[in-house]
Amino acid sequence: MHLKTVIHTLAIWPLLVLSTVAAAQTSSGPTPDLSGVWQKSSRGQGLIENEPPMSAWGRERFDLAKPIHGPRTASATESNAAELTCMPMGIPASYFRPRPFEIVQLPDRAIMLFEVGNFWRIIYMDGRDFPEVPLHTWNGYSIGHYEGDTLVIETRHVIGWVSEQVQRWLDRLGHPFSDDVMITERIRRTDADTLENQITINDPVAYERPWTGVMTYRKRDFEIAEFICQELMLSELPEMRPGQ
Repeated sequence: MHLKTVIHTLAIWPLLVLSTVAAAQTSSGPTPDLSGVWQKSSRGQGLIENEPPMSAWGRERFDLAKPIHGPRTASATESNAAELTCMPMGIPASYFRPRPFEIVQLPDRAIMLFEVGNFWRIIYMDGRDFPEVPLHTWNGYSIGHYEGDTLVIETRHVIGWVSEQVQRWLDRLGHPFSDDVMITERIRRTDADTLENQITINDPVAYERPWTGVMTYRKRDFEIAEFICQELMLSELPEMRPGQ
């Protein structure tokens, strides 16, 4: 093979790979544009208005929760919410903070950049399966695909309920989850400035059956800012306290 042909083939090979991956993920049509900076617009601090169908395990831990929002509000000094110790809130709890997040779409993955805690979340979209040996992490392992105009994300292997003193919840109302939780999100654009996320919780340890809630977000002309949790907790400004 001629040297120029070899060089040309090597140069376009990465583009061919990316094009193949993109085609595989969008075989049902063009990739929906979900990119941009978004901020919570739905009301409330929980996924659903009524109590989800908790198991005895879930009810016991829910009763131990001391959230800083909702009908059972505790003071910041009494609360056992993980966010008050700068521990990651996870998904979907991080969505309830009134701070924006950004979606970046690539051919083989989607990336969410959260202002809260300045953490990122990778949704793999290259056809892989979940790891055979689960390695539980604060935000779990996420795999996604497109179905028409919708990004479907499944998240597993999340670190669940930690302890009575430091609790991680699905929302800011104290609803617990276990290490067995599976979270399915269906994210789509309902108009140019609105994003809808239908979130289904399937946790046979904490709940008697799966349940679903919906969140909405508005597109914002923002840039993701620096967020240092420890600095926030030491601030003397009331608007910078845990409610933010």
